[in-house]
Amino acid sequence: MNARPYPPSFQVSGGNILSMLSAMGPFRKRGEQLLSEQGIESVSAEAWYPLEGYVRALETIGEKMGPNTLFQIGKKIPDHIMLPPGLDSFEKIAASFGMAFEMNHRGHPGKITYQMTGDSSVTIVTGTPYPTDFDRGVTQGFFHKLISARVNVVEATSQPSKREGAETSTFLVSML
Repeated sequence: MNARPYPPSFQVSGGNILSMLSAMGPFRKRGEQLLSEQGIESVSAEAWYPLEGYVRALETIGEKMGPNTLFQIGKKIPDHIMLPPGLDSFEKIAASFGMAFEMNHRGHPGKITYQMTGDSSVTIVTGTPYPTDFDRGVTQGFFHKLISARVNVVEATSQPSKREGAETSTFLVSML
């Protein structure tokens, strides 16, 4: 497992966890089992849970079910979490990732930054504790859910990646 030990003050909203369980569809019971092994049970959208346990459960899913499962789970995140108001354009959504992360996490110093590279393209750098494929799914899910945009989200292979132990992963996002 790659999850770093996080202090108990690092927490994640129940909405994030419910998104994971929802995305697992027929494998939801397996997701609940993985969470239970990490001490996370009876998840409520309004409650807060240990970040470390959630990250470890996601890493186990990635190891056992593959990167596409993490990507699919990430795409469901905007369906269950608190989001900033007024997200009705490509640029506003690009700017919202950091704020949405802060709204749904407590204690964790991770951050998400962005730089617009055109009217409908952006570079997003994710400094979250989550696996890269999960972050890629979250990115795509935000644009799809909030403005029904089809976007291409690719990892910038010329930049450091959490896949190789870096603190961040970088994504190039463009509207199709």
